[in-house]
Amino acid sequence: MTFAPRHSGAAFLPLHGEGKTPSIKKALDAYIDSEKALDVQANGDIVEIIETAYDRAAKTLALLIHRASPSASDPAYRKKARAAAGKKPLTKFTIRNTVRNKGEEPSVSAHLVIREKNVKLGKYRAVLEEIPGINMAVVRQIMAKALFDYTFEFAKKGKQETTYTTVKAEGLKSETMESALKKGEIDYVTLVRQAKPDFVDAHGIFVPRTETMMLKVTQQITPVNFKGLMSALFTKAKAAGWEQFNIDISLDDKRTKTVKLDKEQDAKELLFVRSEQVAFDKELSQCAPSLSQPIVIKATALASKA
Repeated sequence: MTFAPRHSGAAFLPLHGEGKTPSIKKALDAYIDSEKALDVQANGDIVEIIETAYDRAAKTLALLIHRASPSASDPAYRKKARAAAGKKPLTKFTIRNTVRNKGEEPSVSAHLVIREKNVKLGKYRAVLEEIPGINMAVVRQIMAKALFDYTFEFAKKGKQETTYTTVKAEGLKSETMESALKKGEIDYVTLVRQAKPDFVDAHGIFVPRTETMMLKVTQQITPVNFKGLMSALFTKAKAAGWEQFNIDISLDDKRTKTVKLDKEQDAKELLFVRSEQVAFDKELSQCAPSLSQPIVIKATALASKA
């Protein structure tokens, strides 16, 4: 993540500041206290930053984020019936319905841990717990609003000016396709370009947007032949007017990843962002009421990787 002053010449705010020193944490805490550290999604879900904590020893700033779903239906649980050997159960299964109490909302939580040790000025390593509906885009948006409201002064040409801090989030592209293909495999390659169908009328009712071609991979692409095969495919596709290329790869952790390239990129230089799985000794709540130290410790270890 990158935190930088809006105006040149202003100070870069630290993650944590003693006393009256402005900081990222103080900006977030002020927004949380005002109950504005949230974003309402199109489906009515509410993503909200609930808590922050700075660890002096680990030098990390941890955030707890909740996603509440007020419009979600109450879950029902099915249980298959069991009967003695040779007998049929009277019912195939039973259903148990749950009813929420007044004011309750189905919720999940995620943690964001930012490591204070800079990659360079204003830029930090950060790890976000992967939870459906809580992504870096919406978390960054909430943080940006909090920092926009948290103004501070700086001297410019002998005059006091007011500014604020901006925040950007960019995935750390650390995984190579060759490494992923040692245990994973490419399933599909999708080509995208501007559509120009000749049957569309000229009255502006139907406007062509994009044209897509999906190619199924029927033979194994290995770390050895990946660069040659993909470079040849992309070269021919670019010549035919295709502008974007998506590679769907099944990874060894039973996940799938879509890696996107544009026409300016080369398959030989392909890197992508990959999630890492971590294990815990005890089962964790799907919605933490406060920062979970086991999760924060694991995320800190990931953020500390070279």
